[in-house]
Amino acid sequence: MTMRIVWYECRKALTSPILIGLVLLFTAFNIFVIVSNSYFKDELKVANQLVEKYGREITDQSLQHFEKDLQIDLALLKEITGQEFGSVYDFVEQLPYEKRELYSEQDWHFIEQLQLKEIYFSMANDIDKSYADIDLKKVAANDIAKYGLSGNAEKTLLREYDKFSQRFEEMKQNGEHKEWFFAGKVYFMHKVLFKTVFLHIAIEALMLIILSTALITNYEFENRTHLVTYGTSRGRRLMKDKLVASIVTAALLTTFLLAVTLSTYFTFFDYKTLWGTSVNSAFNWEYNFPNVAWWDLSVGLFLVGVIIIVYITMLLFSGLTFALTTLVKNSYISAILMATFFVLALLIPGFMPTSSILIFMTSYSLSMLVMNIPASFMGSSGLVMFRNFEWMTVICWTIITIVLCLFSMKWFNKKDIQ
Repeated sequence: MTMRIVWYECRKALTSPILIGLVLLFTAFNIFVIVSNSYFKDELKVANQLVEKYGREITDQSLQHFEKDLQIDLALLKEITGQEFGSVYDFVEQLPYEKRELYSEQDWHFIEQLQLKEIYFSMANDIDKSYADIDLKKVAANDIAKYGLSGNAEKTLLREYDKFSQRFEEMKQNGEHKEWFFAGKVYFMHKVLFKTVFLHIAIEALMLIILSTALITNYEFENRTHLVTYGTSRGRRLMKDKLVASIVTAALLTTFLLAVTLSTYFTFFDYKTLWGTSVNSAFNWEYNFPNVAWWDLSVGLFLVGVIIIVYITMLLFSGLTFALTTLVKNSYISAILMATFFVLALLIPGFMPTSSILIFMTSYSLSMLVMNIPASFMGSSGLVMFRNFEWMTVICWTIITIVLCLFSMKWFNKKDIQ
């Protein structure tokens, strides 16, 4: 009986024309974003080819093998052009535009592939030098100056950077950064997947979940059937079913967006040999500082971790929306208040004294957890670089959400429903 009631409550949201329209709109938009970023998908095959031919780890032996193969390719280039070049770029730079037609489409495909291989070879040879030039004390000093930290806040960040320095050295000794992946500063694949795609999914799912939870929770009051519904034998215990239905609906909506969007993404972008590559790979370095996680996570494990974070945050936002709507009894006001809460949670750390650890404590919010998805589990993520950021945020807000839901149901049981 209970499960049937829960399903009926879920159906109220899942059959809503507004929610169905938004789901279709968001799905179409996500597919469009992925397709519009797929113009270089064929070039990405080179990374998979390197792993298949030389293994995932970058070693002196594999680089020597790679260099010999490049020399063979340069010999083939000589056969095509009739000239000898030390690099394919020497050929491209000296070739007048009007003479490009002298070479066939097959020749140009070979030349473009050789260009990509030389890029990867050059980047692989520069890894040791690039990481040797990194001074984490300077990085910490720059962050302190950037955010204007002082006092306890400065000391707290420096202590965390001391721990991160140990992790950074451990990563280099383990060779986690010496594994093949897509060239980060060329294609920005980490950004495309975890910042562009995942943030779109998270924000879209959040909008749908707030609306669906508010609709389920307040359905009887907005349709003026509350006196009949809450006057039955089940009565106000129906609110427990509504909470379960809200969470189930949130999970279903999140699953649908993730399934459709990620299946489209991985159809266009092939990761077949790269799932085991460490997310700390030097090739995943996209900006001024490389991506360095607190743990040796493979790309596949990192993806699973991010998906788990998305699910947990969406379910917690559903619980918070339920608690708020139970008190407010107006779906539109609840949606506006939840949106305001999300934005304020992002802004509050900026109003904290820069000499107090409150600037860090107030960053442990669900909103920050969602917006920090691309840098999840990373020590290279600014003021939320703390090793315990993800799990501590989840635990704290799970407790808060449970308390608020219990309080709202207790309050509803005592309130006059007239």
